[in-house]
Amino acid sequence: MADKKDEKKVAAAKKPAAAKATAAKSTAAKSTAKKPAVPVRRAVARPVARPARPVSAPAREEREPAAAAAPKPKREPRPLPTAPAGEVALIGADGSVLGSLPLPEALAKAKKRAGVLFQALMTSASNTHLGTSATKNRARVKGGGAKPWRQKGTGRARQGSTRAPHWRHGGVVFGPNGRSFARRIPEKMRREAFAEAFAARAADGRVLVYEGLEIDGDRPRTSAVVGWLDKVGDTGRALLVTGEIDPKVAVAAANAKDVGLRSVGALRTRDLITYDTLFVHRGALDALAARASITEEAERGSGSAVATRPGAPAPASEIEAGVGEGRRRAGAE
Repeated sequence: MADKKDEKKVAAAKKPAAAKATAAKSTAAKSTAKKPAVPVRRAVARPVARPARPVSAPAREEREPAAAAAPKPKREPRPLPTAPAGEVALIGADGSVLGSLPLPEALAKAKKRAGVLFQALMTSASNTHLGTSATKNRARVKGGGAKPWRQKGTGRARQGSTRAPHWRHGGVVFGPNGRSFARRIPEKMRREAFAEAFAARAADGRVLVYEGLEIDGDRPRTSAVVGWLDKVGDTGRALLVTGEIDPKVAVAAANAKDVGLRSVGALRTRDLITYDTLFVHRGALDALAARASITEEAERGSGSAVATRPGAPAPASEIEAGVGEGRRRAGAE
């Protein structure tokens, strides 16, 4: 009897559990029937930078004939006109060669002195250096007129101005203040350097003499100067040297690339080396020869080497001569 009762209790306990399991199976079947299964996406590692696709060999072969079919035209070099030793070629107004002219001896034959030429170039570079950097000393700094505190009784050091160099916002000690980089060399050395630089250009065939430039019309064109230089040859950086600058030529050459214009007085030794080709006007040859020749005053060491600018004090020799003359006059009286 007792065994039958225990079996009934176990059967009664199993019924709710079985009912719950069947209910869960039914709900799961409903959910699966309503929502279709979604495929799971897999994460794929991609490279940070993808390599470019190599061009196939047939594609390259197809491109090469197309590029070779239209080659760029190469410009043949045009040499400058030549002349015998000691002479220069003469260029006409239309760019044609008219012949040759003998160079003055001062411009054709010059002593080769590299040291003199180096000093002249360094002097030219130094004279173009402007010493414009400047600082304010304690006299130029604004403020600081009142004494910071009284002289005695404060326990601090005595101070006279807040613009002293050891104060903040004070003046600068030994700072740059209008420094001059000007240098000078004797006139004889300057003329020798000019003649040597010109003779070196003439020996290389880079000096040409021209009759003039034809600028038609009231409005000068840059194309006129550029076209005239192209007719002469490959000049590179060209410099036109004239006795007096023509306004039309100056306007036409102003916008031309690598073309300069100088008068005889404005021509410097640095210009002879900077530019590749020199075009000298026929009427300016004598003036250039005068600049390159060494005069008697330069031989004696006088001339511009001891000349003074207007307003500058006279040399010591002139002052001594004036004092001696005054003493002689006082003794005669």
